[in-house]
Amino acid sequence: MSYQNDPETERERLLRQLFARAEPRPQPPASDTEQIRQAVLEEWETVTGRRIWRKRAAFGAAAAAALVAAFVYVGGGPVPTGPAPLVAHVEQVQGVVTTATGARLGAGSGVVAGTRLDSGEGQVGFRLASGGSLRIAPHSRVVLVGSDEAQLLAGALYFDSEDQRSAEFAIVTDLGRVRDVGTQFLVRLDDERLDVGVRAGLVNVTRGTRSDTASAGERLVATQATNDLRRDSISTVGGDWEWAERLAPPFDTNGRTLGEFLEWFSAQTGRTVVFADAALERTKLPAVLSGSVRDESPMQKLSAVLATNGLTYVLDGERVVIRMQ
Repeated sequence: MSYQNDPETERERLLRQLFARAEPRPQPPASDTEQIRQAVLEEWETVTGRRIWRKRAAFGAAAAAALVAAFVYVGGGPVPTGPAPLVAHVEQVQGVVTTATGARLGAGSGVVAGTRLDSGEGQVGFRLASGGSLRIAPHSRVVLVGSDEAQLLAGALYFDSEDQRSAEFAIVTDLGRVRDVGTQFLVRLDDERLDVGVRAGLVNVTRGTRSDTASAGERLVATQATNDLRRDSISTVGGDWEWAERLAPPFDTNGRTLGEFLEWFSAQTGRTVVFADAALERTKLPAVLSGSVRDESPMQKLSAVLATNGLTYVLDGERVVIRMQ
């Protein structure tokens, strides 16, 4: 069959000619190439509805590799002239979260700079390329500008620097700019109000000519009606933070010590963990855990882990007190 009589073959020929004219561009790190290639394939199929590349595996691999070298973009808006950097990958996704082009995110999906996300009824947690955890709540619209900046259009997000970042992370909104100073914080935005709550560390908020900093247990609020930043208090546990805790980075308990697990738990919930007596703490902290507890909130995982070690807990304000069953 001639090229002229086979539209799919003709498209392949035209693509080969296009790629042959493309100037060489810097290649992504080898460790990221396959992940990016898969993201490009999935995005192409989402947008076009075609399965041409998967039917022609050899050409598909070459074409995807050329696309990675020429441009990588799974967000909405104009395609950049150079390769868009990979800024995050999905650690957890609950429900359906899509990009502006309609591509659905899954665990392990790579996301490039400029990607616009709509969480709908779902929610998603990202591992940022520059370090730290970014989590997006249901009914939120967010643009991942880069690994150091996000634009919140509506809804809520949570950021945890995890003490792994050398650069600050900024969140830009129509009502102000939020900048972390090594911290855990929550940002909510609607048409009339910006609400920034701090669980740990410090956060700076700038609105017009006003700038202020909040510390753990404080919140700063800005509204459309005024240029002021109002300071208030916020609990660092429970209610406001529970949705973000459900997106906590995975922790496989198998082969880890109870002390390591409790450290993870405390970081994800903001709660201080203590033992009912010192002897119990000395005995149990080094205990090595066996088996894995997956797909649970940190509080549910705590109950399961303690139960298998003959322990239980009670809540005392912001403290978790561990004792024998």
